[in-house]
Amino acid sequence: MSQTIKSMQLYPRADRIFADLRAEGFDADDPVPVDVLNRYDQLHYHGTDALDAAIARAGIDADHHVLEVGSGWGGCARYIAQTTGAHVTAVELQQDYNDVARTLTDRAGLSASITHLNADFLSADLPTDGYDHAVSWLALFHIPDRPAYLSKLHRLIKAGGLLCAEDLYLIKSPPEAEAEEFRAHLFPNSLVSLDAYKTGLKDAGFADLALADMTQDWSAFTAERLETFRTSRAEYENVHGSRTYQQIELFYSKMAGYFSRGLVGGLRMSARKDR
Repeated sequence: MSQTIKSMQLYPRADRIFADLRAEGFDADDPVPVDVLNRYDQLHYHGTDALDAAIARAGIDADHHVLEVGSGWGGCARYIAQTTGAHVTAVELQQDYNDVARTLTDRAGLSASITHLNADFLSADLPTDGYDHAVSWLALFHIPDRPAYLSKLHRLIKAGGLLCAEDLYLIKSPPEAEAEEFRAHLFPNSLVSLDAYKTGLKDAGFADLALADMTQDWSAFTAERLETFRTSRAEYENVHGSRTYQQIELFYSKMAGYFSRGLVGGLRMSARKDR
């Protein structure tokens, strides 16, 4: 699974973020403020605004231990830890991204507040009832065996805690001729319909489901992101080179297309563990 996810064009060269920091004037090992990292390390939609929504919904504070599934460069974990004082355990499948995340957390001075764990969430050894809340941004649909990972999340969250996530759902399957490419670009191991999404959460034992359909918003966001990225091509290539630009541009183009063509939708959700 850790190798296959590299088919996604969003994930070339985990160390490319260091080039962005050098362009900002931060040499290797220089301390870097979280507000600077936020410009680059948020791989979901709407940056820290999306994180603020989850923090408010769950009421995350300094007494809480939060689990993040699919933590990437660690940007969400760092923002939550700095903003709320909570401790965050950040689980990331890809070793190169986890290694970079750990380095960035050290440079941000937040190592005492974040535990970075390079692991497959399905097999990771994590404590039952060990977390006040769990969060995830655009990662759950990658994980195979949706019933298993939802049941595990339910087991790991303390009674009364929330699962807060932003995720994709399937509106309609792509044409058969496009199916292999669709799988390569999205790595959609648990991409299900909206009805199946709700049913899966209930079957895992979650209650008080709150699902906001973000499809129209994210369709506009991905289209604008693509246009902005293309406009800044010269600047981006100056920092990262043309090959990395082409990889990211292809992914942005595909995502904008999947939304505009009505293949995928997006949602912001929360669900509570009652017992």
